[in-house]
Amino acid sequence: MPYAEGNMEEDYGMKKKKTKTKTVVFNATGTGMISMAGAFRRIEQEYPGCMDLQARTSDDLFDSKMMERFTHHLQTADCVIVILHGGRKSFRFFDQLIEASRNALVFIQPGDEDEMSLSARYSTEYGSDFFNEMVRFIKFGGRENWTNLLRSLIKRFSGEGIPYDPPQKMPCEGIYHPRTGGVSRTLKEYLNSQGTSLRELEDKKTPVTGMWFYQGYYVDGNLGFVDSLVNEIERQGGFPIACFYNRFPDRILNNRDPVWVAENYFQVEGKTIIHVLLSCMVFSMRLTLPEFAGVYEKIGVPVLQAITLFTTRRDWKETEQGATPMDVCISAAQPEFDGILITVPVSTRDAAEQDLLTGATLLRNMPVEERIKKIVSLAGKWAMLGIKPNAEKRVAIIFHNYPPRNDRIGCAAGLDSFESVRSILNRLKKEGYSIEREYESGDDLAREILDRVTADRRWLIPERMAQKAADRIRPEQYSAWHKSLPEKNRIHMVKDWGDIPGGLFVHNNEVMVNGIINGNVYIGIQPPRGFVEQPEKIHDPHLAPGHHYIFHYRWIRDVFRADAVLHIGKHGSLEWLPGKSLALSEECYPDISIMDLPNIYPYIINDPGEGTQAKRRSYACVVDHLIPVMTNADRYEELEEVDTKILEYIQTKSMNPGRLPVLRKEIWQLAAKHNLHSDIEVSEDEAFSDFDGFVERLHSYLSEVADTAINDGLHIMGIVPEGEGLAELITQLVRLKNGDVPSLREAIARQWGYDYDKLLQYRGQPDPTGRFPTNAIVITEIHRAALETVRAVIDGQEPRMADESPEAGRIKGFISDVVLPKLGKTTEEIDATAAALSGRHVLPGGSGAPTRGMVDILPTGRNFFSVDPFKIPSPTAWTTGKALGDALIERHINETGGPPESIGMVIWGSPTMRTMGEDIAEAFYLMGVKPVWNEKNGRIEGLEVIPAGELKFPRVDVTFRTSGFFRDSFPNLMELLDEAAAMVAALKESAEKNFLRRNVLREAEELVKRGIDPEQALREASFRVFSDPPGAYGAGIPAAIDAKAWEKSEDLGEVYITWGGYAYGKGVYGEDRRETFRRRLSDISLVVKNEDSREYDLFSSDDFNAYFGGFVAAVKAVSGSYPRAYSGDASDPERVKYRSLQQETKHIFRSKILNPKWMEGLMRHGYKGAGDLSRAVDISFHWDATSDVIEDWMYDALSEKYALDEKMQKWFKEVNPYALQNITERLLEAANRGMWNVSEEMKKRLEDTYLDIEGDIEERTE
Repeated sequence: MPYAEGNMEEDYGMKKKKTKTKTVVFNATGTGMISMAGAFRRIEQEYPGCMDLQARTSDDLFDSKMMERFTHHLQTADCVIVILHGGRKSFRFFDQLIEASRNALVFIQPGDEDEMSLSARYSTEYGSDFFNEMVRFIKFGGRENWTNLLRSLIKRFSGEGIPYDPPQKMPCEGIYHPRTGGVSRTLKEYLNSQGTSLRELEDKKTPVTGMWFYQGYYVDGNLGFVDSLVNEIERQGGFPIACFYNRFPDRILNNRDPVWVAENYFQVEGKTIIHVLLSCMVFSMRLTLPEFAGVYEKIGVPVLQAITLFTTRRDWKETEQGATPMDVCISAAQPEFDGILITVPVSTRDAAEQDLLTGATLLRNMPVEERIKKIVSLAGKWAMLGIKPNAEKRVAIIFHNYPPRNDRIGCAAGLDSFESVRSILNRLKKEGYSIEREYESGDDLAREILDRVTADRRWLIPERMAQKAADRIRPEQYSAWHKSLPEKNRIHMVKDWGDIPGGLFVHNNEVMVNGIINGNVYIGIQPPRGFVEQPEKIHDPHLAPGHHYIFHYRWIRDVFRADAVLHIGKHGSLEWLPGKSLALSEECYPDISIMDLPNIYPYIINDPGEGTQAKRRSYACVVDHLIPVMTNADRYEELEEVDTKILEYIQTKSMNPGRLPVLRKEIWQLAAKHNLHSDIEVSEDEAFSDFDGFVERLHSYLSEVADTAINDGLHIMGIVPEGEGLAELITQLVRLKNGDVPSLREAIARQWGYDYDKLLQYRGQPDPTGRFPTNAIVITEIHRAALETVRAVIDGQEPRMADESPEAGRIKGFISDVVLPKLGKTTEEIDATAAALSGRHVLPGGSGAPTRGMVDILPTGRNFFSVDPFKIPSPTAWTTGKALGDALIERHINETGGPPESIGMVIWGSPTMRTMGEDIAEAFYLMGVKPVWNEKNGRIEGLEVIPAGELKFPRVDVTFRTSGFFRDSFPNLMELLDEAAAMVAALKESAEKNFLRRNVLREAEELVKRGIDPEQALREASFRVFSDPPGAYGAGIPAAIDAKAWEKSEDLGEVYITWGGYAYGKGVYGEDRRETFRRRLSDISLVVKNEDSREYDLFSSDDFNAYFGGFVAAVKAVSGSYPRAYSGDASDPERVKYRSLQQETKHIFRSKILNPKWMEGLMRHGYKGAGDLSRAVDISFHWDATSDVIEDWMYDALSEKYALDEKMQKWFKEVNPYALQNITERLLEAANRGMWNVSEEMKKRLEDTYLDIEGDIEERTE
């Protein structure tokens, strides 16, 4: 109902004459204000003194004082016009605005559902002819409509007979060019206006760049950046087709939809005539207009996001953040859902002027000219991929290499990188690319790479490097390249690396280029990041890349003349170089390195975070690939031996009790021999005091290890799993429920009459049905039945359970109709790579851990997207997060008798994306707050405190160490975590109920005693969110260990503090608070990191130890003792659990590291598999360095299985002798540092092996 009632004529002066009409306009975003201000200037000329117009935006009214000063304009206004953008939430002082406007005629422009409701409630004449006319004036927009709107208000409130025209519809779509200034309504009309034709453009091979932008920019005359883009496209030899339209269908505008625009401006008779598309629009078509989500596939060319920032030029230029949280969401995260490639900013939102007549800040999208040159050049390169014949294209393929050793070339998580590149090369040759040599195997390619210059400088003297180099960069070349860099970067690089050319890969003042050239394909190695080469710089997170790094990529573009570059697998260093988080400038090192090269990046589907980093900071087109085949670890060797003896013991209890004493002794001896008693933390006395209990625990543990999913080998791009591997993978894919499709294992359990949860909970107990000896064996048989069912579906046979279970049909149908076809499309990984190199659009797809009930994200071969950051955590994640919190508290109470008071938690971006924020949800729950969701769109609107009476435990003090990527991708959550801490600290609760408040008040009091202002002291004491310094990434630990730049764990703890002691939160972005971080560490008694999938574990990469182990080492460095450390297992979100770090380490060792099944899986992949085995030994060493978790028997086992086994030695020497050299060197380092009490005999064997393999390598490299 209308806001005001009464006599309209009396209230609003409809018959009264007034000398001046007082009007107030509030426009949340400022869109249309330029037209409004221009209209008012015209009114002042036509009817001087007849109107007083005051206008403001949300930016003008950013605090309560500004709003208070504005209130008097509202109180004396005749008419108040309100234009929101996102409903009530788009203006924090909305209620005050309405209250102050009680005496005015209020008009609220209807928009979304919330705005429609507000308009109906508060617009004075809602639904009247006047109201509808106002709606059209504003909706149509432009100076002329605003002029007539103001004329109509003067007429209404002054009583003068001032004429005005009705609302005039502006062009809703059209093609624009600044030279003509007008609008072409058809493509033919536009081509004629430019004096050309499609035939002429095609004959000249002119790259045609499409562009679309909002109609509002055209109507408002806010076209500066559009003009610059169009002009730059032409300057660089392209032909622009820049069209505008309204993305959302509107019944009043009766506008055309995006598909119509594409069909009429970018296509002729269904054939696309543009080669690349620049999108200046924000949000996602898929999320906001799903009915038009296929438009980019229809157009079929690469789409580049031309970022139109909502921040000012100064804020963008001067900060490392680069973009606001809203920019991250609407200009990166959401467009990624459409498969759009994220690039650089083309405009910033700046105050063009302060309108003296209205008081309004007139905001314009001001062009960023240098960045416009960059995106146009990049777009031109993508366009040429669709024009240039394949035979003429030149492609660079880059292998990652960390650490920069010869055993680790081609490092890529879960991927056989060399076989994958071989597959790519074979496909390219078939498509006409010039490739001279074909490779019989991936190892054949690896051998050729190793025979040339690599990143490992230990094996070649400079003279030999020069002889083996793919090319040598001359001084005049690299001098010119260095001179072309921004001055800031030149100074920085010289400071860190000395004068050019630096000391790396230089001979006779020439810079060596690694790798090989095969026809028109260069296959090389990404240059070293630099920390291992300069260990003294370990404490500098902002270390510049070396001169050689920059020169290498310059050589690729300017000498080799690559048309595109492929970076193979997760992950390299380029996207992690110092610079802005998003919307990079010309001074950001990733931008300097990749330049304008189209970057195609095969990436594992289950790591959306780090893949997204490549997308946003190196402008990559991701082509995601499948995870390796996953399989159960099963029992093996010593585990099988012990478990067999346990089953004999269980059967003997009823059949031959007299034999039990002998079996007890045998079981204990076997368990002790293989250190299994250590795994379950039972001494000999404890075991024999309750041997049945010991046997149950050990049997349960062995069952859990055997039932753990591990990877069986590596994935090869484009290869569909087959045979038993296919059955194993599908069995893991349906192990958990997929949406409303039940879990296959649970369905079998129900069919057999078992409670699945009880089987898992009581693995070691006897089977209550008597069909099997124990529940553990029941689980084994259920898994075997699941495999049989999957095999039968694959073979087209009727599974045994098909007619016996009502759920079986659905599961069988799901496997045959969904899972198998999706896996069958794995071939599209190579198709998509070839498509990208041909300048075609790569389809978007989901990301995450497929085995976590996420079959829906398949197939692979997609440019994956992640999440909307403002929907984190989701309601589902909140449920799992609470379960994690309860499990953590329960474990701590069981261990110590009470809940934890101060904990440290590691937060990463990828798990946050995969789980929709389970870690964040757990953190909120532990602190005693919960998210508030918008019921309509699912976004987080804020937090609310959980009443103390509803909590199961006191509020926990949680300190966060986030990754740099999390900081960049979830700036909203950085602030929300900080807000949660502040909310909890402000609660008037006792120290016993609120540990966080207790600690904050105690520290604040101490700071005040030191002379710090009380308010500042409270803020300092409440910091809980820490990360890398702005523009930097990582924790510094891996490089410190690999460079041997440490003596004891405390040294590594200091590195962790140096890299991670920067505070974030509301009004604080990366301030150096290393001393504050130290104070937090001194209170922490428990460090926590959760894992959400068995596709990864703590030994999958060095990052896990860097952040988690580094946190443990940092606490020890400050407090003098190791904290407790818990590893959360949420691989099954309905059955979460916590293990101690020591337990999880042993679990991984038993299930994977020492498992012949895992080792043999990697051995099938030759050189690459050997490199992964070598890195497993590295990572074991890393964990011991930070956290002292590798026991002597584990080093012994690694030595026997990896280094000293004759079969393994022979294999290593054949496929990757460098891996054996590193393994023995690392094990000897552990012995020499006193980390391992090794026997003299074993140490001598290792030394002999090391000398033997070192000599072998030297012979090969001479």
